[in-house]
Amino acid sequence: MDSFQAMISKMTYYVYLLECKNKDDKISYYCGYTSKSPNKRLQEHQGSVKREDKSHYTGRQKSVRLVYYESYEDRKTALNREKEIKKLGSKYKIKLVEGTNDNPQT
Repeated sequence: MDSFQAMISKMTYYVYLLECKNKDDKISYYCGYTSKSPNKRLQEHQGSVKREDKSHYTGRQKSVRLVYYESYEDRKTALNREKEIKKLGSKYKIKLVEGTNDNPQT
């Protein structure tokens, strides 16, 4: 295994949820995946908010905050988990955040 493959095999992948508030204080959830730390990714999303970058969902929000994340050693597993969470309604996303998820699919 060369050094690049070794580095890739040791990477950690994250699936995260951001709580977003729009200008009317309505809450929504943004789910994403990253190989960066969730806090680093949050800072990037917050930069979109500050710049009011309308090309990004989080840039159209008044505020965003990291409320949940999971870590994985496998990129494919993390991407599949992101897809699962994106399909969940807000009710189940809130339960994930609170640690009381009773959804049999997750």
